[in-house]
Amino acid sequence: HSANRASMKYPREKLFFVCTGPRCNNPDRGEERGEVIRTELKDLNKSLGRKPIARICATSCLDLCDFGPNMIIDSTVYSHLTCELAKAVYSGEMGDAPRREDLELKEEEFSGTRHDPRAAK
Repeated sequence: HSANRASMKYPREKLFFVCTGPRCNNPDRGEERGEVIRTELKDLNKSLGRKPIARICATSCLDLCDFGPNMIIDSTVYSHLTCELAKAVYSGEMGDAPRREDLELKEEEFSGTRHDPRAAK
């Protein structure tokens, strides 16, 4: 009987979603594109022994292309990332350093763009 079964909670404490969509992962970005950022963060996470508590995930387009490369953690969008900035965000999110609120996509910047995906709803 399903009423007695608890829902499974995902066993990771933190999920880092790195956009690897066409614009965030454009080869023109060189070593600062989404896939490279994701790989660097995965390597860092593994080297720190944090695979059991944090997972670095690739995600397709987040429809925030004007601000990329982007990464989402706990519904917070971090934008205009490079490998080094993404590592700083990771350190802040994992409690190793101050949080990098300066790298969060601000509502004013998002609202000031011509394309607001929420406007279509």
